[in-house]
Amino acid sequence: MSNDAGKAHLDCYLDQVRRNLKGLPKAEVEEIVAELRSHVLDKVAGTPTPQKVEAAIAALGSPREVARINLTERVAAELDTDRSPLTVLRGVGRLAGLSLYGAFAGLVSFAGYALAAAFLVTAAVKPFARAHAGLWIVPSATGDFSFSLGVNSSPLGREVLGWWIIPIGVAAGLFLAWLTWRFGLFSVRLMRRRARRGQA
Repeated sequence: MSNDAGKAHLDCYLDQVRRNLKGLPKAEVEEIVAELRSHVLDKVAGTPTPQKVEAAIAALGSPREVARINLTERVAAELDTDRSPLTVLRGVGRLAGLSLYGAFAGLVSFAGYALAAAFLVTAAVKPFARAHAGLWIVPSATGDFSFSLGVNSSPLGREVLGWWIIPIGVAAGLFLAWLTWRFGLFSVRLMRRRARRGQA
């Protein structure tokens, strides 16, 4: 009976880990959970009393922390073999919910790629929609002004770059995309190092 209570406690812990691994495919989640179960059962030497199970899972850490470490390692290992911008962006997105820095990295990455795309699309459309694509200075009623980049069917304000938006848009778009990609790689590596330090 005591062993059943210990196994129930372990199952409850692993369910919490599973819920925190929602960024991974189901097969990977089950693989991690199976490894954790095996690790805990090895630690309790085949007698999973509640006290022994509690001691073993306390050594592992909280379910959220265990999930964070495993998810970070999986994402970083994936980037070791595939460093394409889409894989990096997907990896950063998967880690965004794990920490404050992860959320910051996700926000910066999505904003960086969105701005890069805006430059590239504007440059590509300019030859076909000369009067509607560009970088605009838009005045406001208070006398201030703001900038608007992109394609606008009824543009307000004054377009400031003219045909220069093509070379500037291509250069700025490619540079921003590269910079965002490098930032994503750096962020995943940083989160991996922090996770490993927390595990030590």
